[in-house]
Amino acid sequence: MRFHFLLLFAYTAIHSLAAPTTSLDASESASPTVELDNATVVGVADGFTNSFLGIPYAQPPVGDLRFNLPKPVIPYSGTVNATVFGNLCYNFLNPFSQTASWLTPEMVAYLGIFSQLVARPYAEDCLNLNVIAPADVKPDQKLPVVAYFFFGAFIFGGSSDIDGRVLVKQSVEIGEPVIFVSMNHRLGPFGFLPGQEVKDAGVGNLGLQDQRESLRWIQKYISQFGGDPERVTLVGLSSGGVSAALHTVINGGNSEGLFHGVWAESGAIQPAGWINDTVPQATYDNFVKAIGCSGSADTLACARTAPVDVVTRAGLQGSWTPHADGSFITDAPQKLLANGQFTKVPVVAGNAEDEGTLLSVGIPPIANDTEFEQIIKASYYPDISDADMKSLLELYPDVPALGAPYGTGDKYQFQAMWKRVASLIGDVGVDAVRRAFVQNFAKRGVDAWAYVYRRNYVPGFGSTHGSELSNIYGGGDMGAQLIHFANTLNPSSSWPKYDLLGRASLEFYGNITNLTGVIVDNYREAGIQLAMKLNAEMSWPA
Repeated sequence: MRFHFLLLFAYTAIHSLAAPTTSLDASESASPTVELDNATVVGVADGFTNSFLGIPYAQPPVGDLRFNLPKPVIPYSGTVNATVFGNLCYNFLNPFSQTASWLTPEMVAYLGIFSQLVARPYAEDCLNLNVIAPADVKPDQKLPVVAYFFFGAFIFGGSSDIDGRVLVKQSVEIGEPVIFVSMNHRLGPFGFLPGQEVKDAGVGNLGLQDQRESLRWIQKYISQFGGDPERVTLVGLSSGGVSAALHTVINGGNSEGLFHGVWAESGAIQPAGWINDTVPQATYDNFVKAIGCSGSADTLACARTAPVDVVTRAGLQGSWTPHADGSFITDAPQKLLANGQFTKVPVVAGNAEDEGTLLSVGIPPIANDTEFEQIIKASYYPDISDADMKSLLELYPDVPALGAPYGTGDKYQFQAMWKRVASLIGDVGVDAVRRAFVQNFAKRGVDAWAYVYRRNYVPGFGSTHGSELSNIYGGGDMGAQLIHFANTLNPSSSWPKYDLLGRASLEFYGNITNLTGVIVDNYREAGIQLAMKLNAEMSWPA
């Protein structure tokens, strides 16, 4: 997503709203243990689940391993204390971002759902994961595994942003138990440093490389917790959904047998350019200059020795996102998707109805079409043709009643052209990306399901980015469908598969009484179709 450009303010506000707790509540049950290699791993129980927290899955990425590929963890020995979450990877939120004065109390309250991180130290030594299992699970029980990637625009967040115990407890209650695994990975420049130097060294997309290493850890060790390494479903929202989807095209679609299903929420395979394109190279050059390494004969080696506080300050500037690097992501991911070079596993992908309202919080008032065009070019399509730009302006006119949140007439136009911008950003950045993802899978006969989420309505936001979080991870009906998908690779018997003829999509609606229905995935057809065309032709600048 174009989060770093569009949403730095919004996520700074989100991140500062709530004071998280410091640990999981534990019962007085005996501490659960698991044997890994020559070690006893000691976890914490709550009477329903056993949690093993902060387990290292790779060697600390410090010293020579900074800006380098993750290395497998050294075999465990002794006693491993897994009773508290591990260190968080450094986050990169600009402390000088400003809060929009027009946010209503309801909108501010909604933002609190994004700030549930358990308070832990930030450090480079942060490659750890959490395993949450039903309380009575036995080794080699072969329960399906939900591997969860956290949200945060690749610049903030951590593995405790949702409470996996709720999903595990729900899975037991409905008779389809699962094991939940969440992992930390490097963020900002530590995880997504671009540049020719990075490409030449073969160390691009380290945040995704970390995720991949955690999936290899699952293959090696999850059976000791009662999990089945042959039934792993990747799950995530926003940048977590982007991550889950990207793993299908990594290594040209070679999954290494690491996963067997994907559930992507409000994020899929976004258009990305090459790691050494002009803008990413400028990001690298500015970064090494800021840390005092631009005069070095080997700037990347110099960056590995720079003081960590210098690196973290420099990381507040620049855009840190996945790119094609020629080895791990072998080509632009949107091209790999379109060419069928992806892992053919069942997928579920969906989005909320009003994705763009939250994503547009930090956009200033737009005075005219020229300024609107500047946002389009700066955020998505710098080389868009005059004809396509004219079509975009016509399909996304300055008519508040047509903008997001949809179906609200002229209400909630908080500033000039805000609803117009929200509609365009949501469709280009999320809806078109999701539609292209499921259509490319369905086109090749791979099982795919789509959804649109119209619950959790907030006046001003509508059903916006992240609306499904409390449902899917808080014990709701979508959570039950995720659990069923992890068990059977089919979310529900009442949820029809997506195909290119009928384009059936499940609609979640009703704020008071939760309802679902099947709709045709053709809303805003002309605008989203144009966005899909442009996304396939161009890479977003970053």
